[in-house]
This record gives sequence, C-alpha cells and structure tokens, in this order.
Amino acid sequence: MAIEYTIYTDLDIETLKSRTEAAAKGTQDLWAGWWVYDDLGPFHEEIMEDYGDQKGYKTKMRSRHFKGRDIEARAKLLEFFDSLPGRKLILNGDSFVDFQEG
Repeated sequence: MAIEYTIYTDLDIETLKSRTEAAAKGTQDLWAGWWVYDDLGPFHEEIMEDYGDQKGYKTKMRSRHFKGRDIEARAKLLEFFDSLPGRKLILNGDSFVDFQEG
C-alpha cells in the first residue's frame, strides 16, 4: 500500500521540477515516485476555496511513499515543503496537512 501527498505552489513548472529532482535524490529511495504538473484540472480553484485559498496555484507536485517507510518519507517531504518559497499547501490524499503563506 502507498501513501500519496500533493504540494501546491506558485512556482513555475521548471523551478518546481528542478527543486523536486534535487530533493528526491536526497531521499535515498524513500519516495516511491513523484510527479510535477502545471495542469491542475478544471475544479482546481473550487477545491482550493475549500482550504481557504481564494486564488489557485500554478503547479503541483505529487509523491507516493510506501507505507512501511512512511515516517521517514514524510519527514523528507515536509522538509522539502518547508524549503519551498512562497505560498504553498500540502495535502495527504484529500486531507489537509499544512499551509504556508510564504
């Protein structure tokens, strides 16, 4: 079984991708996979309003972690999340984890 997280940011796609690649190298394979998108889907802004954000984000990063190593993988992901500049939101599936204005 895998645990999935999504980080929403105001970063452009290339910046988020390069930062994610660098962070993933430092996870020692704790992340089973990761993906970066700039197409956030048609209901993105409506979903963000549920979390109190009135404006949508530019990009998102999704990651998958194996349940057996989730504690270490989550610690690395939260470290990565904290390192990102600007406004950001992190969800575990559909559940709120953290929001930072930047």
